[in-house]
Amino acid sequence: MRQPRARGTAVDAIRIGNWLENFAGYRVQISQLRISRWFGQFENTHQDVAARILDCVEFFREDHLANGYRAVFGRLQGWSKKASQRQERWRFVAFSTHAGENGDRMLHTFRTATGLSATRYDELFIHRSDLLREGLTAEDTVVFVDDFAGTGNQAVTAWNESLGELLPGRPRTYLVLIAAMSSAVQQISAQTPMTVKAFRWFRARDNFFAGECLHFSSAEKAIVLRYCELADNVNPRGYGDCGVLVVFAHRCPNNSLPILHSNRPAFRGLFPR
Repeated sequence: MRQPRARGTAVDAIRIGNWLENFAGYRVQISQLRISRWFGQFENTHQDVAARILDCVEFFREDHLANGYRAVFGRLQGWSKKASQRQERWRFVAFSTHAGENGDRMLHTFRTATGLSATRYDELFIHRSDLLREGLTAEDTVVFVDDFAGTGNQAVTAWNESLGELLPGRPRTYLVLIAAMSSAVQQISAQTPMTVKAFRWFRARDNFFAGECLHFSSAEKAIVLRYCELADNVNPRGYGDCGVLVVFAHRCPNNSLPILHSNRPAFRGLFPR
């Protein structure tokens, strides 16, 4: 989690300007008016903790995503742009359970970032429905691409319900992510044969409500929880109780605090999903 400003720091033009710069590029324009309206939902005495939450938000712009994928891709063994030097067959697949999900968008970002957008690489990028007919073996490699793993449940369910059956030859499989909770990585690693490669790991100290998070007091966490319950009374600590403060340019994960992404009339998030 990023370091927030000191308690009582003024919300002045410089601080707001920093937020506007940090959050530039979100799918909905983050303007000074939008920030002001978001703050207006907090009581006056609670706006300081709200400001410090914005200080802590880790925002991944499109260039951050590209840099992250390049860094992770560089750690995958056996790959080469030259087919003759590549370890057997490689296939890249969006980690999406339905058409139009984030995995599809992330696969495009990944392909562009890693310099594989030329037509000569087209055969390497396939749909999930093509996996079985590829007849991949243990010497081959499949790279699934997505943005974030908060609990690991989606990845485990996807493997158990379909992916395992689509890969009977048991090729080496990677799940490449921009960010992941360490607990999610542990679950995926324990319950599937996929090896998770993430650019940014979130640990217990990155969970706003965890005792390991020392940037906010217990009283401040209790105050924020009240607003989170207005924003989402089912998952007030974020889906899976992840409690992270992470936002991607294309969306805010529901594992983040709901005061960041809620669309409910009772509380409107700054980064609506």
